[in-house]
Amino acid sequence: MSKDEPSQADALIQDFLEGLIATDEEEKKPENIDPYFRHLEDVGGIHFWQLQQSIEELASALVNLDEDLDEIESRWKDHELFWGRYLATGAIEYARRWKEDEDFEDCEFSMDWFGNVEEDPKE
Repeated sequence: MSKDEPSQADALIQDFLEGLIATDEEEKKPENIDPYFRHLEDVGGIHFWQLQQSIEELASALVNLDEDLDEIESRWKDHELFWGRYLATGAIEYARRWKEDEDFEDCEFSMDWFGNVEEDPKE
Protein backbone atom coordinates (compact mmCIF):
# COMPACT_ATOMS: atom_id res chain seq x y z
CA MET A 1 0.00 0.00 0.00
CA SER A 2 1.44 3.37 -0.99
CA LYS A 3 0.89 6.63 0.89
CA ASP A 4 -1.69 7.65 -1.70
CA GLU A 5 -3.75 4.49 -1.34
CA PRO A 6 -6.11 4.23 1.62
CA SER A 7 -5.77 1.31 3.99
CA GLN A 8 -8.40 -1.40 3.82
CA ALA A 9 -10.05 0.08 6.92
CA ASP A 10 -10.01 3.61 5.51
CA ALA A 11 -11.56 2.45 2.24
CA LEU A 12 -14.22 0.55 4.15
CA ILE A 13 -15.03 3.53 6.37
CA GLN A 14 -15.19 5.80 3.32
CA ASP A 15 -17.67 3.44 1.63
CA PHE A 16 -19.86 3.35 4.72
CA LEU A 17 -19.59 7.14 5.05
CA GLU A 18 -20.71 7.70 1.47
CA GLY A 19 -23.63 5.34 2.02
CA LEU A 20 -24.61 7.08 5.24
CA ILE A 21 -24.54 10.52 3.58
CA ALA A 22 -26.58 9.24 0.63
CA THR A 23 -29.15 7.74 3.00
CA ASP A 24 -29.33 11.00 4.96
CA GLU A 25 -29.95 12.99 1.76
CA GLU A 26 -32.60 10.51 0.62
CA GLU A 27 -34.38 10.71 3.98
CA LYS A 28 -34.49 14.53 3.70
CA LYS A 29 -36.51 14.48 0.49
CA PRO A 30 -40.05 15.77 1.14
CA GLU A 31 -41.66 12.60 -0.17
CA ASN A 32 -39.75 10.57 2.42
CA ILE A 33 -40.81 12.70 5.40
CA ASP A 34 -43.93 11.77 7.30
CA PRO A 35 -46.67 14.15 6.07
CA TYR A 36 -47.40 15.12 9.67
CA PHE A 37 -43.90 16.65 9.98
CA ARG A 38 -43.39 18.13 6.52
CA HIS A 39 -44.41 21.63 7.59
CA LEU A 40 -41.61 21.78 10.20
CA GLU A 41 -38.13 23.11 9.49
CA ASP A 42 -35.07 20.87 9.65
CA VAL A 43 -36.94 17.58 9.60
CA GLY A 44 -35.99 14.45 7.81
CA GLY A 45 -32.64 12.81 7.58
CA ILE A 46 -31.21 9.58 8.77
CA HIS A 47 -32.97 7.67 11.56
CA PHE A 48 -31.39 6.48 14.79
CA TRP A 49 -31.78 2.82 13.83
CA GLN A 50 -29.92 3.49 10.56
CA LEU A 51 -27.03 5.06 12.45
CA GLN A 52 -26.94 2.14 14.86
CA GLN A 53 -26.99 -0.37 12.02
CA SER A 54 -24.18 1.43 10.18
CA ILE A 55 -21.98 1.52 13.28
CA GLU A 56 -22.59 -2.14 14.07
CA GLU A 57 -21.97 -3.31 10.50
CA LEU A 58 -18.82 -1.22 10.13
CA ALA A 59 -17.55 -2.37 13.55
CA SER A 60 -18.14 -5.98 12.52
CA ALA A 61 -15.95 -5.47 9.47
CA LEU A 62 -13.25 -3.58 11.40
CA VAL A 63 -13.00 -6.30 14.04
CA ASN A 64 -11.96 -8.75 11.34
CA LEU A 65 -9.25 -6.55 9.81
CA ASP A 66 -5.62 -6.84 10.77
CA GLU A 67 -5.19 -3.11 11.38
CA ASP A 68 -4.54 -1.16 14.57
CA LEU A 69 -7.74 0.53 15.71
CA ASP A 70 -5.80 3.35 17.39
CA GLU A 71 -4.05 4.19 14.11
CA ILE A 72 -7.33 4.14 12.21
CA GLU A 73 -8.93 6.37 14.82
CA SER A 74 -6.07 8.88 14.64
CA ARG A 75 -6.76 9.30 10.92
CA TRP A 76 -10.53 9.76 11.34
CA LYS A 77 -11.06 11.62 14.63
CA ASP A 78 -10.54 15.02 12.97
CA HIS A 79 -12.23 14.23 9.66
CA GLU A 80 -13.69 17.36 8.05
CA LEU A 81 -17.22 15.94 8.07
CA PHE A 82 -19.13 15.37 11.30
CA TRP A 83 -20.52 12.15 9.79
CA GLY A 84 -16.94 10.97 9.16
CA ARG A 85 -15.88 11.65 12.73
CA TYR A 86 -19.08 10.18 14.14
CA LEU A 87 -19.28 7.03 12.05
CA ALA A 88 -15.58 6.13 12.07
CA THR A 89 -14.86 6.75 15.74
CA GLY A 90 -18.16 5.21 16.81
CA ALA A 91 -17.53 2.04 14.83
CA ILE A 92 -13.94 1.86 16.10
CA GLU A 93 -15.09 2.13 19.73
CA TYR A 94 -17.84 -0.41 19.11
CA ALA A 95 -15.22 -2.76 17.58
CA ARG A 96 -12.96 -2.32 20.63
CA ARG A 97 -15.77 -3.24 22.99
CA TRP A 98 -16.70 -6.19 20.77
CA LYS A 99 -13.11 -7.46 20.88
CA GLU A 100 -13.17 -7.28 24.67
CA ASP A 101 -16.52 -9.03 24.93
CA GLU A 102 -17.69 -11.10 21.96
CA ASP A 103 -21.25 -10.89 23.29
CA PHE A 104 -21.14 -7.07 23.36
CA GLU A 105 -24.32 -5.56 22.02
CA ASP A 106 -25.56 -2.07 22.76
CA CYS A 107 -28.65 -1.03 20.83
CA GLU A 108 -28.35 2.49 22.30
CA PHE A 109 -24.65 2.94 21.44
CA SER A 110 -25.24 5.20 18.44
CA MET A 111 -27.37 7.62 20.41
CA ASP A 112 -24.87 7.78 23.27
CA TRP A 113 -21.90 8.21 20.91
CA PHE A 114 -23.04 11.64 19.66
CA GLY A 115 -21.73 13.22 22.87
CA ASN A 116 -18.24 11.89 22.19
CA VAL A 117 -17.80 13.56 18.81
CA GLU A 118 -16.65 17.15 18.53
CA GLU A 119 -18.89 19.37 16.43
CA ASP A 120 -15.83 20.98 14.79
CA PRO A 121 -12.42 19.30 14.91
CA LYS A 122 -9.41 21.14 16.25
CA GLU A 123 -7.59 23.13 13.61
